[in-house]
Amino acid sequence: MTTLGDNVYAVILAGGSGTRFWPKSRQLSPKQLCAIGNAKETMLETTLKRLDGFIAPDRRLIVTHEQQIESTKQIAGAACPHYLAEPDARNTANALALAALDIETRHQGADTPIMISLHADHVIENVDAFKQSVRNAIDSAKEGYLCLLGIVPDKPETGYGYIERGASLSETAFKVSSFREKPELELAKSYLESGNFLWNAGIFVWSIPTIIAELDHAIPTAMNALRGLKPEAGVGFRSCPSESLRSVYQGLPKISIDHAVLEVSKKVSVVDADIGWQDIGSWDALAKTFPTDQQNNISFGNTMLIDCEGVTADSDGDLVACLGLKDIVVVKAKGAVLVCPADKAQDVKKIVEALKADQNESYL
Repeated sequence: MTTLGDNVYAVILAGGSGTRFWPKSRQLSPKQLCAIGNAKETMLETTLKRLDGFIAPDRRLIVTHEQQIESTKQIAGAACPHYLAEPDARNTANALALAALDIETRHQGADTPIMISLHADHVIENVDAFKQSVRNAIDSAKEGYLCLLGIVPDKPETGYGYIERGASLSETAFKVSSFREKPELELAKSYLESGNFLWNAGIFVWSIPTIIAELDHAIPTAMNALRGLKPEAGVGFRSCPSESLRSVYQGLPKISIDHAVLEVSKKVSVVDADIGWQDIGSWDALAKTFPTDQQNNISFGNTMLIDCEGVTADSDGDLVACLGLKDIVVVKAKGAVLVCPADKAQDVKKIVEALKADQNESYL
């Protein structure tokens, strides 16, 4: 599949802290900078390789936290020469506003610039299908829509938000009728049976003029504050002093792009994306992504499982031996050990919050 035009930019959001993947994920080496499961590369490297032959490195932009910028640069290398370092985590509306204004400032071509917004910690098994879905979304974006990639569900998942398809806009794009929060199981089953609901993966495609106009309406104070930094034409926000960006960020509202724009805009579309997508959000998600044994166990590193069922085990060195366990997560990484029921894996972030409260920096 050929490379996209020189007006198409990929923005990779890579500033998350990955607290639900503690103890492997830490402040300076969060989940996207780790190799998960039996992978040989970090999740960020995999995300960037997915763009090879599709979007040239010079049109890739990583948005991360200033604490992670150096380690991010070392991992990405020549695969992405452009970075924006947020001084504070203010959620996705501000991160994408910064990226959109940066691209607007840097873009030198005559064609309207298009942004593809991706996350650095997603698994996508069918790369060719992903690229075709992006192309379909670009067609919709050229018509002035904020286009989402809607993941075709293969099971009644309760851990994801859903997108309801509305009227057809083209052969591949639909108007978004509604967004639905994470449903209970019975409701998720009805979504699957209807064939009209898609998982919301948080993968977006839009033209820079369209998203900037929407953000100007949704968060005008933030947009004006960012513009006030006066990024240099052709260079973007890297030309702005970090102290100035930090000062501006302190006054920005914490709000997601979903709440600020997508849930209220009348210009939102969706294309089907049957791409083998998984969001590895927590330790219990590994069993959904990697092969398990006959007892639904999954293990990586120096581990031993005897008479276990539904166990996730991971060790970065010392032997982790599990005997007679059921539906348990056991992880040894970076000098810490996590043990919890699999159905509590989403709550691992509470451990990080407790460590912060105790000012136990060595384990953060």
